[in-house]
Amino acid sequence: MRVPRALRAAALIATAVLLGLLAVQGTYALWNAATTAAPGTVQAASFTVNLTGSPSGASSPMTLANGQAAILSLNSTAASLTPGTSAYASATVVNASDAGGTFSISVTAESANVANVGTGTLAASLTVNAKIGATTAECSVTTGYNTALTATTGLSSAAVPKGGSTVVCFQVTLAANAPAAVKGQSATITVPLTARQLCGVPTGCP
Repeated sequence: MRVPRALRAAALIATAVLLGLLAVQGTYALWNAATTAAPGTVQAASFTVNLTGSPSGASSPMTLANGQAAILSLNSTAASLTPGTSAYASATVVNASDAGGTFSISVTAESANVANVGTGTLAASLTVNAKIGATTAECSVTTGYNTALTATTGLSSAAVPKGGSTVVCFQVTLAANAPAAVKGQSATITVPLTARQLCGVPTGCP
């Protein structure tokens, strides 16, 4: 007897940084595999990934019960930016799968897209950096933000075991030489975050 088994995967998208306001949105995909099982009860496992925003404290699974992507609001540590200063926010990603075995995952923050709102020019003066932390407290520490989320770079976490978590920290910096014309302007920043299954074994996929 061949029994189809499906595991739900999730992808997380961080979006909308309005000079220190972050929100996170998720999408999802399906992993499918087939195997032969002896007669008996077969129970499907879930690939559940939960996230919590900081400092907002809002939480949600990446994928809602209706299959739609979740949107999670993250407040930043700064209401506004002045030249040379930064705002910080983070998303804690929890591997809440009930699958058997190791079933570790990796979380990747991909390249950031910074776009002006309206006719503004602020985007050119903003830099988005990221780092992986063990706790949200690490996100407000300025050291370690050495990965700029540009069009060609991203940042991946180490393996996150079942029941474990990792923190993706974001730093949005306004250039010290930003022109006075950007005062009062806003921009949106989209940062895709993806959670990938590592095949449930310590060595990853064969």
